[in-house]
Amino acid sequence: MRKAIVLMMTLGFIAIITALVLYTLTISQKSFDEVAVIDAQNQFSITFKDFNYILNSITKDVNDSDTLNILLSSDIPPLTEPKTGIVIGFDMSSRMKKINLNMILKDLISSEGNCDQNVTTQILCRPLKRFFEIYGLNAEQTMIDLLIDTVDKDDLELGSETEIANDDIDFAQGRIYSYNHLDKIFKRYYDLSSDKNIFKIDREKFEEFFYFGDANKTTGMLDCKRDPMLEQTDTNKLKDAFFLLLPQQYLEEESDICALFKDDSAQMQNDAQLKEIKTLFRVGEFDSNDTKSKYLIECNLTLGTSSYEKELVFDYDIIHKRIDRIEESFSRQ
Repeated sequence: MRKAIVLMMTLGFIAIITALVLYTLTISQKSFDEVAVIDAQNQFSITFKDFNYILNSITKDVNDSDTLNILLSSDIPPLTEPKTGIVIGFDMSSRMKKINLNMILKDLISSEGNCDQNVTTQILCRPLKRFFEIYGLNAEQTMIDLLIDTVDKDDLELGSETEIANDDIDFAQGRIYSYNHLDKIFKRYYDLSSDKNIFKIDREKFEEFFYFGDANKTTGMLDCKRDPMLEQTDTNKLKDAFFLLLPQQYLEEESDICALFKDDSAQMQNDAQLKEIKTLFRVGEFDSNDTKSKYLIECNLTLGTSSYEKELVFDYDIIHKRIDRIEESFSRQ
């Protein structure tokens, strides 16, 4: 019964979007292309507000992992308003199936980038090291130093010339805000190391595993109820956040990650590393009653015509029914 209700809710969501396109985006009989830049910008602002309202409405019935999965798996294709030819697109995905890069780095500040200080620092560094190993970086400690020196707020360098803000007063510190920000760090890494392997990493590859959240660990989580991709290799390993996090022995076999991290599981009771991972990354399932946490979905809103397109990426917190942050906005003509 619950799934049927959620399915009706999802279909209603699509119907609402269709109505939105047919009603909100109509700009009388004039050609949209003739005033593409001005009208598209105005309509985009209106559409963004409407989608915020829609998200507030449809997420009222999303209260557990099952209903969340149904919502996120809904296929909402781009829709075209027939009078004007305006195309609107909207898609969603979970941020919380990825690792919060800023949280890792903030927790590593006190160890000054020493990954071998204790079990905690080893676990915090593991996802970064494993990720960089995939692409063969030959100076991973330099990269880690650059990342930590970006997140800490002092001007002391962990490595040689790893405090980018000392040379560039416009370089933001305190957290890593977006992939464009991270890309500046990658470029400094190349300047220091001459390691061309850094260019093997692009936005899509990095954001398969990480996102750029705030560093407050108590408001975040890592969702164990995931839909992992498979890396097409001889070992056919999972290609998701837990592939980077789990101790090696758990990568050799397919596991129910949520069951693995339950307090009463045999593995949790006998493996101190799993307990530490669960604590550090707050591994669990989505629960709308956990109001101390955030659950972020990444939303991508596109509005355009044949001559103009605007795209906005923002995070929406399902639990608190609000936009958490606007990540990036792109305009193309």
